[in-house]
Amino acid sequence: MRTPWTTGAPVGTLVLSAVRTLAGLPFAAEGSADSRRAAWAAVGVHLDELSSLVLCLGLPGDACTPLGRVLASCRDAGQPAVLTLRQLRCHDEPLRAVRVRMCENPVVVAAAADELGARCQPLVCVGGQPSAAVWRLLELLSVGRTRFDYHGDFDWGGIRIARTVRQRVDWQPWRYDHLAYEAARLVAHPLTPLVGETSATPWDPELASAMGRRNVRIEEELTIDLLLQDLSC
Repeated sequence: MRTPWTTGAPVGTLVLSAVRTLAGLPFAAEGSADSRRAAWAAVGVHLDELSSLVLCLGLPGDACTPLGRVLASCRDAGQPAVLTLRQLRCHDEPLRAVRVRMCENPVVVAAAADELGARCQPLVCVGGQPSAAVWRLLELLSVGRTRFDYHGDFDWGGIRIARTVRQRVDWQPWRYDHLAYEAARLVAHPLTPLVGETSATPWDPELASAMGRRNVRIEEELTIDLLLQDLSC
């Protein structure tokens, strides 16, 4: 029996279209099962506890819990950890780290692992629209009284992701204000224009103004050298 939410039904098609719009994904009249799954995953909805993942590097662990041993082993080896929602939901204790920096894109984690390895300060990648695993990891860190700093793409999609994270986690900008934007713009090449609707930047109102005035998109990858300097401190 087909319910209104079934794929192909009018309501189901409408809801999936709204999900794709929210995630900033291109329109697809129907799409494959994989594309539908990816659309839901982009807004943090997953069909099981193993599909939802979060990427991190340098988080301190412990010798007493399964998750703690995974984190400790990866940190000692200087390798990123890919954690599942299942692992995180099976862990009830707070995760303790004085300061954790957050990035938007996995390329930052890869570069940090290559350049810094075990010397990298704690780093969590939200991977675009945060998954359920990302939210659970940030929750465990928040309970442990972690301080968060955030960096992302200087484009309107990146700003909206940053605002989504900020609604649930209190963070300070990590080279993610108007001064950092202006500095990055001077060395960015090639220059590409911003697309999409503008979005406010409540942590630094001047950032949205500068982006609107300059109309230059700056991907997180272009600031990696500076980010790595901070992560090695």
